[in-house]
Amino acid sequence: MKTMADICSSCGKEVRGGFDVYERTLKDGTPMVVVDTTPDRNFNVCDSCNILVCFHCSEHPDSGYCNTCYAKIYSTDDD
Repeated sequence: MKTMADICSSCGKEVRGGFDVYERTLKDGTPMVVVDTTPDRNFNVCDSCNILVCFHCSEHPDSGYCNTCYAKIYSTDDD
């Protein structure tokens, strides 16, 4: 049985990589969850709307937002 890969919402191509999640406990006993990316990851999951977009299709891949949400959040229009 083949598992479906994640697909970029813009270009429709498969993406690579993912996220590793670790549970840690601080010295004071506070529980903590650490989310780290795998070195081969080539996509973001938008921090605002949660769509998946590959770095190639993203105008601002370092922002963590898809192009639509980035434009809304950083809009300079005063409409």
